Amino acid sequence: MPGHAAVFLLSAFVMVCTAAVLFLAMRIRVTAWVLWCACLVPLFLFGREYAMVGVSPVYLLDFFAVMALLATVGTWGPRALSEKRLRGFRGVAIMLAAIMAQAVYRGVSAEYPDPLKGAIMGVYPIFGWLAATWLLTLTKKEIIRWRWILYAPTLGLFLKMALDTSMAPAATGIYLAIAGAFGVQRHNLGHSRLLIWTLVGAAVLTALASKRGPLLAVVAAIVAAAGASRATRRRIMRRPVVPLVLAMAGVIAALAFTLSGQQLTEAPVVGGLAARLESSAGDSDSESANNVELRFAMWRAALRAAGENPLFGAGAGHPMELVFKGHPLNDPKSGPHNSFVGYVFYLGWPAGIAVCLLICAILRRTWRARHHPVGPSWFGATVGVCITACTNVAFETTFIGLPSWLVLSCAYALVGVPRGHEAAELRDSGFIARQRPARAPGPVTAGRILADPTAVSGRTGVGGTFLPEAENSAH
Repeated sequence: MPGHAAVFLLSAFVMVCTAAVLFLAMRIRVTAWVLWCACLVPLFLFGREYAMVGVSPVYLLDFFAVMALLATVGTWGPRALSEKRLRGFRGVAIMLAAIMAQAVYRGVSAEYPDPLKGAIMGVYPIFGWLAATWLLTLTKKEIIRWRWILYAPTLGLFLKMALDTSMAPAATGIYLAIAGAFGVQRHNLGHSRLLIWTLVGAAVLTALASKRGPLLAVVAAIVAAAGASRATRRRIMRRPVVPLVLAMAGVIAALAFTLSGQQLTEAPVVGGLAARLESSAGDSDSESANNVELRFAMWRAALRAAGENPLFGAGAGHPMELVFKGHPLNDPKSGPHNSFVGYVFYLGWPAGIAVCLLICAILRRTWRARHHPVGPSWFGATVGVCITACTNVAFETTFIGLPSWLVLSCAYALVGVPRGHEAAELRDSGFIARQRPARAPGPVTAGRILADPTAVSGRTGVGGTFLPEAENSAH
């Protein structure tokens, strides 16, 4: 990183630490938000360059995350082991942490390269569990007030261009996917700035990197969020400006380029990606084709190595022993580039199966809770996390692992149907469409609960997510 960028980060670090100490001394509630912003905003802006500040396995963003959790321990601490909406996630997080501990110990004993890096696979799920418990104690207004953070990923792209720093496309892709999923929800409410800003970022990323995986993650997250949102179809009919403008711009650009007689590989923005796809399909010895084939070879090798110790895996930091087309893999620290395979490889089949089942449960919960005001956004963000995890070392790295686990934990917890005065407040603010009253009393059904959250007493929810009124109140 250039010297002026390092000075900027150091200055920002000193300022944030000073402010955090003052806030902690004064016991101001905004302390946790300042610390979380100090953790996530520089990460979204600078990506890997910021995430690697520190000495493995302790990094600056981990310090801020731990400080934020400690600052709010009085709020989430009493609920950490009793919060029913996080019961399943809590069990998987504790299981992964326990398995990770023995895997790291075995890796250190065997002197594998960088075995302490494996701590991320067990620590970040714990961070996610505790952070989601804290978020469940907040009001809707407190969370929405900080939505400006989602503008940081695209801004970070322009900062990297201005500072001429290196860029990890997969990391930027997952940041944009999260922002895009919530941009769809904002667009449904008539505020399209975040969605348009994120789409601009996706276009810039495609033009700079020409990578398939990051673009797929962004597109999949936005499409999944739009498909899960019932309000999307109604909103497009009422406010067709943004979709029509984007569609017309795409059609006009395609027609103009076709009439000019040029090839798609020469097109701006998507030309590099088109060339990469063309070489992958037409030349089996090209870099892009070998990249795909190499990933499959790494996955097979990782699963074979895990088969030698299926319960506890090969151990954290175990190097990939692979010979691809007569050439050995020259990076002993390289993982299998699939986080689901990575959990099986490093921690064993029980850990890998638990992670897969957890993500399936999150997708199911968020899909069934798509009537929730932000349910579709969490569904789309989870899809983006899954796409990235399928093609990269996502859960094993700091700059992708922490935001990914925060998304998964919050998506698991924050998808219930609000009740009572909270539902009325959300309807008044436009987050929930107003429903017609029931024509006549009758048996309680899912539709009636959605229309009138106070139709039943006690606990209600979507997909088995129970929401006692006491648990929905702010603390």
